[in-house]
Amino acid sequence: MLPHWFQEAVLHDHGDGSVTLLNILPQLFRISGRPFPFSIEPEIMAREVRGWFTSGRDIVERFSVTTGVLQSYEALYLFGKNYVCRRASEGYEYCEMTIAPQYHTFSGLTEAEVVAAVIEGIKSGESIHPRAEVNLLFSIGREASPEKAVRLVNVAGRCDRDYVVGIGLVCDEAAHPPEKHVPMFRRAKALGFKTTCHAGEWVCEPGQQADFHRDLPGLIKNIRTAVFGLGADRIGHAIGLPYDPELMKVVVDRQIGVEGCPGSNFASGLIPDTKCLRIREMLEAGVLYSLNPDDDLFLPTLAETFQLCDREYRLTADEKMALRLNALLTKFGNRKLHEFTVI
Repeated sequence: MLPHWFQEAVLHDHGDGSVTLLNILPQLFRISGRPFPFSIEPEIMAREVRGWFTSGRDIVERFSVTTGVLQSYEALYLFGKNYVCRRASEGYEYCEMTIAPQYHTFSGLTEAEVVAAVIEGIKSGESIHPRAEVNLLFSIGREASPEKAVRLVNVAGRCDRDYVVGIGLVCDEAAHPPEKHVPMFRRAKALGFKTTCHAGEWVCEPGQQADFHRDLPGLIKNIRTAVFGLGADRIGHAIGLPYDPELMKVVVDRQIGVEGCPGSNFASGLIPDTKCLRIREMLEAGVLYSLNPDDDLFLPTLAETFQLCDREYRLTADEKMALRLNALLTKFGNRKLHEFTVI
Protein backbone atom coordinates (compact mmCIF):
# COMPACT_ATOMS: atom_id res chain seq x y z
CA MET A 1 0.00 0.00 0.00
CA LEU A 2 1.29 3.45 -0.89
CA PRO A 3 2.10 5.75 2.05
CA HIS A 4 -0.22 8.42 0.59
CA TRP A 5 -3.66 8.40 -1.04
CA PHE A 6 -3.58 7.40 -4.68
CA GLN A 7 -6.48 8.36 -6.92
CA GLU A 8 -6.67 8.54 -10.71
CA ALA A 9 -9.49 11.07 -11.08
CA VAL A 10 -10.76 14.21 -9.37
CA LEU A 11 -14.20 15.63 -10.14
CA HIS A 12 -14.83 18.53 -7.78
CA ASP A 13 -11.93 20.96 -8.10
CA HIS A 14 -12.53 24.70 -8.34
CA GLY A 15 -9.89 26.16 -10.62
CA ASP A 16 -9.96 29.57 -8.94
CA GLY A 17 -9.50 27.91 -5.55
CA SER A 18 -6.94 25.33 -6.62
CA VAL A 19 -3.47 25.01 -5.14
CA THR A 20 -2.23 24.82 -8.74
CA LEU A 21 -2.47 28.63 -8.75
CA LEU A 22 0.06 29.12 -5.96
CA ASN A 23 3.27 28.87 -8.01
CA ILE A 24 1.99 31.23 -10.73
CA LEU A 25 0.06 33.73 -8.58
CA PRO A 26 2.82 36.41 -8.61
CA GLN A 27 3.08 36.04 -12.39
CA LEU A 28 -0.68 36.39 -12.78
CA PHE A 29 -0.59 39.63 -10.79
CA ARG A 30 2.22 40.94 -13.01
CA ILE A 31 0.21 40.09 -16.13
CA SER A 32 -2.78 41.94 -14.72
CA GLY A 33 -0.68 44.98 -13.73
CA ARG A 34 -1.85 44.75 -10.13
CA PRO A 35 0.47 44.93 -7.10
CA PHE A 36 1.05 41.55 -5.45
CA PRO A 37 -0.53 41.65 -1.96
CA PHE A 38 1.30 38.66 -0.48
CA SER A 39 4.87 37.66 0.34
CA ILE A 40 6.84 36.16 -2.54
CA GLU A 41 8.40 33.62 -0.15
CA PRO A 42 6.44 30.43 -0.98
CA GLU A 43 5.64 29.18 2.53
CA ILE A 44 4.68 32.62 3.82
CA MET A 45 2.66 33.26 0.65
CA ALA A 46 0.72 30.04 1.15
CA ARG A 47 -0.15 31.02 4.75
CA GLU A 48 -1.17 34.53 3.73
CA VAL A 49 -3.36 33.27 0.89
CA ARG A 50 -5.08 30.82 3.24
CA GLY A 51 -5.62 33.67 5.69
CA TRP A 52 -7.28 35.78 3.00
CA PHE A 53 -9.63 33.01 1.95
CA THR A 54 -10.57 32.01 5.47
CA SER A 55 -11.48 35.57 6.47
CA GLY A 56 -15.07 36.60 6.99
CA ARG A 57 -15.37 38.21 3.56
CA ASP A 58 -18.18 37.44 1.12
CA ILE A 59 -17.40 34.37 -1.01
CA VAL A 60 -17.24 36.33 -4.28
CA GLU A 61 -14.94 38.94 -2.69
CA ARG A 62 -12.65 36.21 -1.33
CA PHE A 63 -12.27 34.62 -4.75
CA SER A 64 -11.64 37.98 -6.40
CA VAL A 65 -7.98 37.65 -5.39
CA THR A 66 -7.69 34.88 -7.99
CA THR A 67 -10.52 35.59 -10.43
CA GLY A 68 -9.41 39.24 -10.47
CA VAL A 69 -6.10 38.32 -12.12
CA LEU A 70 -7.60 35.73 -14.46
CA GLN A 71 -9.07 38.30 -16.83
CA SER A 72 -6.88 38.12 -19.94
CA TYR A 73 -6.12 35.51 -22.59
CA GLU A 74 -2.49 35.31 -21.42
CA ALA A 75 -3.46 34.74 -17.78
CA LEU A 76 -6.17 32.21 -18.56
CA TYR A 77 -3.90 30.29 -20.94
CA LEU A 78 -1.20 30.10 -18.26
CA PHE A 79 -3.83 29.05 -15.73
CA GLY A 80 -5.00 26.13 -17.88
CA LYS A 81 -1.51 24.96 -18.77
CA ASN A 82 -0.22 25.15 -15.21
CA TYR A 83 -3.27 23.32 -13.86
CA VAL A 84 -2.56 20.35 -16.12
CA CYS A 85 1.13 20.28 -15.26
CA ARG A 86 0.56 20.51 -11.50
CA ARG A 87 -2.21 17.92 -11.32
CA ALA A 88 -0.30 15.54 -13.63
CA SER A 89 2.78 15.87 -11.41
CA GLU A 90 0.57 14.86 -8.46
CA GLY A 91 -0.38 11.66 -10.27
CA TYR A 92 -3.86 12.48 -11.53
CA GLU A 93 -4.75 11.12 -14.94
CA TYR A 94 -8.21 12.71 -15.16
CA CYS A 95 -9.47 16.03 -13.77
CA GLU A 96 -12.60 18.08 -14.19
CA MET A 97 -11.84 21.69 -13.37
CA THR A 98 -14.78 23.81 -12.27
CA ILE A 99 -14.73 27.28 -13.81
CA ALA A 100 -17.44 29.96 -13.81
CA PRO A 101 -16.65 32.13 -16.86
CA GLN A 102 -18.96 34.93 -15.67
CA TYR A 103 -16.27 35.92 -13.13
CA HIS A 104 -13.55 36.30 -15.79
CA THR A 105 -15.14 38.83 -18.17
CA PHE A 106 -14.45 42.08 -16.31
CA SER A 107 -11.71 43.18 -18.73
CA GLY A 108 -13.73 42.66 -21.87
CA LEU A 109 -13.43 38.98 -22.73
CA THR A 110 -16.63 37.12 -23.50
CA GLU A 111 -17.46 33.94 -21.63
CA ALA A 112 -16.69 31.94 -24.76
CA GLU A 113 -13.28 33.61 -25.07
CA VAL A 114 -12.54 32.80 -21.42
CA VAL A 115 -13.24 29.12 -22.02
CA ALA A 116 -11.28 29.05 -25.28
CA ALA A 117 -8.21 30.54 -23.58
CA VAL A 118 -8.27 27.98 -20.77
CA ILE A 119 -8.73 25.13 -23.26
CA GLU A 120 -5.70 26.28 -25.26
CA GLY A 121 -3.70 26.21 -22.03
CA ILE A 122 -5.00 22.73 -21.25
CA LYS A 123 -3.95 21.53 -24.70
CA SER A 124 -0.46 22.91 -24.12
CA GLY A 125 -0.24 21.21 -20.72
CA GLU A 126 -1.48 17.92 -22.13
CA SER A 127 1.18 18.06 -24.85
CA ILE A 128 3.73 17.94 -22.02
CA HIS A 129 1.76 15.32 -20.05
CA PRO A 130 0.02 13.21 -22.71
CA ARG A 131 -1.47 10.75 -20.19
CA ALA A 132 -3.37 13.54 -18.47
CA GLU A 133 -6.90 14.51 -19.41
CA VAL A 134 -8.29 17.78 -18.04
CA ASN A 135 -11.80 18.91 -18.89
CA LEU A 136 -13.98 21.82 -17.82
CA LEU A 137 -17.22 22.02 -15.91
CA PHE A 138 -18.77 25.23 -17.26
CA SER A 139 -20.35 26.43 -14.03
CA ILE A 140 -22.71 29.24 -13.19
CA GLY A 141 -22.65 31.34 -10.05
CA ARG A 142 -26.14 30.94 -8.72
CA GLU A 143 -26.56 34.65 -7.95
CA ALA A 144 -27.11 35.03 -11.72
CA SER A 145 -30.72 35.44 -12.79
CA PRO A 146 -32.43 32.38 -14.26
CA GLU A 147 -32.42 34.12 -17.65
CA LYS A 148 -28.69 34.84 -17.52
CA ALA A 149 -28.01 31.27 -16.44
CA VAL A 150 -29.83 29.92 -19.50
CA ARG A 151 -27.85 32.32 -21.71
CA LEU A 152 -24.61 31.02 -20.20
CA VAL A 153 -25.64 27.43 -20.85
CA ASN A 154 -26.20 28.39 -24.48
CA VAL A 155 -22.67 29.87 -24.55
CA ALA A 156 -21.32 26.59 -23.19
CA GLY A 157 -23.10 24.75 -25.94
CA ARG A 158 -21.06 26.65 -28.53
CA CYS A 159 -17.72 25.90 -26.85
CA ASP A 160 -15.47 22.93 -27.62
CA ARG A 161 -17.58 20.06 -26.29
CA ASP A 162 -14.59 17.71 -26.22
CA TYR A 163 -13.29 19.80 -23.30
CA VAL A 164 -16.46 21.36 -21.86
CA VAL A 165 -18.01 18.15 -20.56
CA GLY A 166 -20.63 19.38 -18.11
CA ILE A 167 -22.66 22.22 -16.64
CA GLY A 168 -22.50 23.04 -12.93
CA LEU A 169 -24.23 25.28 -10.38
CA VAL A 170 -21.95 26.83 -7.75
CA CYS A 171 -21.62 29.45 -4.98
CA ASP A 172 -24.12 30.67 -2.38
CA GLU A 173 -26.59 27.82 -1.92
CA ALA A 174 -28.26 29.41 1.11
CA ALA A 175 -29.21 32.62 -0.70
CA HIS A 176 -29.94 30.93 -4.03
CA PRO A 177 -31.38 27.43 -3.53
CA PRO A 178 -31.35 25.01 -6.46
CA GLU A 179 -34.99 25.45 -7.49
CA LYS A 180 -34.11 28.95 -8.76
CA HIS A 181 -32.22 27.40 -11.66
CA VAL A 182 -34.53 24.69 -12.98
CA PRO A 183 -34.56 26.47 -16.40
CA MET A 184 -30.78 26.25 -16.87
CA PHE A 185 -30.76 22.53 -16.09
CA ARG A 186 -33.57 21.92 -18.55
CA ARG A 187 -31.62 23.82 -21.20
CA ALA A 188 -28.42 21.93 -20.37
CA LYS A 189 -30.22 18.62 -20.79
CA ALA A 190 -31.72 19.79 -24.09
CA LEU A 191 -28.18 20.52 -25.33
CA GLY A 192 -26.99 17.07 -24.28
CA PHE A 193 -24.86 18.16 -21.33
CA LYS A 194 -24.18 16.16 -18.21
CA THR A 195 -24.94 18.26 -15.13
CA THR A 196 -23.77 18.66 -11.57
CA CYS A 197 -25.07 20.83 -8.75
CA HIS A 198 -23.65 21.99 -5.43
CA ALA A 199 -26.47 20.92 -3.11
CA GLY A 200 -26.53 20.04 0.55
CA GLU A 201 -23.39 22.06 1.33
CA TRP A 202 -24.65 24.96 3.42
CA VAL A 203 -28.06 26.48 4.11
CA CYS A 204 -27.39 28.73 7.12
CA GLU A 205 -28.29 32.41 6.98
CA PRO A 206 -25.62 35.15 6.55
CA GLY A 207 -23.76 35.70 9.81
CA GLN A 208 -25.16 32.46 11.23
CA GLN A 209 -22.82 29.64 12.17
CA ALA A 210 -23.46 26.29 10.55
CA ASP A 211 -25.04 23.66 12.78
CA PHE A 212 -25.21 20.23 11.19
CA HIS A 213 -28.23 18.94 13.08
CA ARG A 214 -30.18 22.19 12.82
CA ASP A 215 -29.37 22.54 9.12
CA LEU A 216 -29.97 18.89 8.18
CA PRO A 217 -33.60 19.29 6.96
CA GLY A 218 -32.60 22.17 4.67
CA LEU A 219 -29.59 20.27 3.36
CA ILE A 220 -31.73 17.25 2.51
CA LYS A 221 -34.38 19.47 0.89
CA ASN A 222 -31.79 20.92 -1.50
CA ILE A 223 -30.42 17.48 -2.38
CA ARG A 224 -33.96 16.32 -3.16
CA THR A 225 -34.42 19.35 -5.42
CA ALA A 226 -31.16 18.59 -7.21
CA VAL A 227 -32.28 15.00 -7.80
CA PHE A 228 -35.97 15.43 -8.62
CA GLY A 229 -36.21 19.06 -9.73
CA LEU A 230 -32.96 19.48 -11.65
CA GLY A 231 -32.26 15.90 -12.70
CA ALA A 232 -28.56 16.31 -11.85
CA ASP A 233 -26.18 13.56 -12.95
CA ARG A 234 -23.88 14.32 -10.02
CA ILE A 235 -24.23 16.27 -6.79
CA GLY A 236 -21.46 18.18 -5.10
CA HIS A 237 -21.18 17.72 -1.31
CA ALA A 238 -24.65 16.19 -0.61
CA ILE A 239 -24.17 16.51 3.17
CA GLY A 240 -27.05 14.68 4.82
CA LEU A 241 -27.89 12.30 1.97
CA PRO A 242 -27.75 9.08 4.07
CA TYR A 243 -30.21 10.58 6.57
CA ASP A 244 -32.94 10.16 3.95
CA PRO A 245 -32.90 6.43 3.04
CA GLU A 246 -35.57 6.84 0.35
CA LEU A 247 -33.58 9.59 -1.35
CA MET A 248 -30.36 7.61 -1.07
CA LYS A 249 -32.03 4.67 -2.82
CA VAL A 250 -33.07 6.95 -5.69
CA VAL A 251 -29.49 8.24 -5.96
CA VAL A 252 -28.26 4.64 -6.14
CA ASP A 253 -30.92 3.54 -8.63
CA ARG A 254 -30.23 6.51 -10.93
CA GLN A 255 -26.45 6.09 -10.52
CA ILE A 256 -26.06 9.73 -9.53
CA GLY A 257 -22.48 10.46 -8.54
CA VAL A 258 -21.75 12.21 -5.25
CA GLU A 259 -18.70 14.46 -5.26
CA GLY A 260 -17.80 14.21 -1.60
CA CYS A 261 -15.60 16.93 -0.09
CA PRO A 262 -15.24 15.85 3.57
CA GLY A 263 -12.04 17.81 4.20
CA SER A 264 -13.62 21.01 2.93
CA ASN A 265 -16.82 20.40 4.89
CA PHE A 266 -14.93 19.81 8.14
CA ALA A 267 -12.46 22.68 7.71
CA SER A 268 -15.33 25.05 6.89
CA GLY A 269 -17.19 24.11 10.08
CA LEU A 270 -20.15 22.65 8.22
CA ILE A 271 -19.86 19.28 9.98
CA PRO A 272 -18.56 18.34 13.45
CA ASP A 273 -16.59 15.37 12.09
CA THR A 274 -16.53 13.18 8.99
CA LYS A 275 -18.33 10.35 10.76
CA CYS A 276 -21.58 12.29 10.51
CA LEU A 277 -21.33 12.01 6.72
CA ARG A 278 -21.90 8.24 7.03
CA ILE A 279 -19.53 7.50 4.16
CA ARG A 280 -19.36 3.80 4.98
CA GLU A 281 -23.16 3.57 4.96
CA MET A 282 -23.30 5.23 1.55
CA LEU A 283 -20.66 2.95 0.07
CA GLU A 284 -22.42 -0.14 1.45
CA ALA A 285 -25.69 1.08 -0.11
CA GLY A 286 -24.00 1.46 -3.49
CA VAL A 287 -23.81 5.27 -3.65
CA LEU A 288 -21.17 6.32 -6.21
CA TYR A 289 -19.39 8.49 -3.65
CA SER A 290 -15.91 9.84 -4.42
CA LEU A 291 -13.39 11.97 -2.53
CA ASN A 292 -12.50 15.42 -3.87
CA PRO A 293 -10.44 18.43 -2.77
CA ASP A 294 -12.92 21.29 -3.47
CA ASP A 295 -10.56 24.28 -2.94
CA ASP A 296 -7.11 23.05 -1.90
CA LEU A 297 -5.53 26.47 -2.28
CA PHE A 298 -6.80 27.15 1.23
CA LEU A 299 -8.65 23.98 2.30
CA PRO A 300 -7.32 20.43 2.84
CA THR A 301 -5.71 18.64 -0.08
CA LEU A 302 -7.16 15.38 -1.32
CA ALA A 303 -4.44 13.46 0.54
CA GLU A 304 -5.29 15.32 3.76
CA THR A 305 -8.98 14.68 3.15
CA PHE A 306 -8.36 10.97 2.78
CA GLN A 307 -6.23 10.88 5.94
CA LEU A 308 -8.98 12.66 7.88
CA CYS A 309 -11.58 10.12 6.73
CA ASP A 310 -9.28 7.14 7.24
CA ARG A 311 -8.59 8.16 10.85
CA GLU A 312 -12.30 8.18 11.64
CA TYR A 313 -13.49 5.26 9.50
CA ARG A 314 -10.43 2.96 9.30
CA LEU A 315 -11.36 2.43 5.66
CA THR A 316 -11.04 -1.11 4.36
CA ALA A 317 -9.18 -2.01 1.17
CA ASP A 318 -12.52 -2.53 -0.60
CA GLU A 319 -13.79 0.87 0.54
CA LYS A 320 -10.64 2.59 -0.65
CA MET A 321 -10.94 0.87 -4.01
CA ALA A 322 -14.59 1.90 -4.27
CA LEU A 323 -13.75 5.55 -3.59
CA ARG A 324 -11.18 5.50 -6.39
CA LEU A 325 -13.36 3.59 -8.83
CA ASN A 326 -16.43 5.76 -8.17
CA ALA A 327 -14.55 8.82 -9.39
CA LEU A 328 -13.79 7.07 -12.68
CA LEU A 329 -17.30 5.67 -13.02
CA THR A 330 -18.94 9.09 -12.68
CA LYS A 331 -16.59 11.27 -14.73
CA PHE A 332 -18.18 13.14 -17.63
CA GLY A 333 -15.31 13.19 -20.14
CA ASN A 334 -13.80 10.39 -22.19
CA ARG A 335 -11.19 11.83 -24.55
CA LYS A 336 -8.58 9.38 -23.30
CA LEU A 337 -8.49 5.88 -21.86
CA HIS A 338 -7.86 5.68 -18.12
CA GLU A 339 -6.87 2.39 -16.56
CA PHE A 340 -7.78 1.44 -13.01
CA THR A 341 -4.69 0.19 -11.15
CA VAL A 342 -5.20 -2.20 -8.23
CA ILE A 343 -2.71 -1.41 -5.44
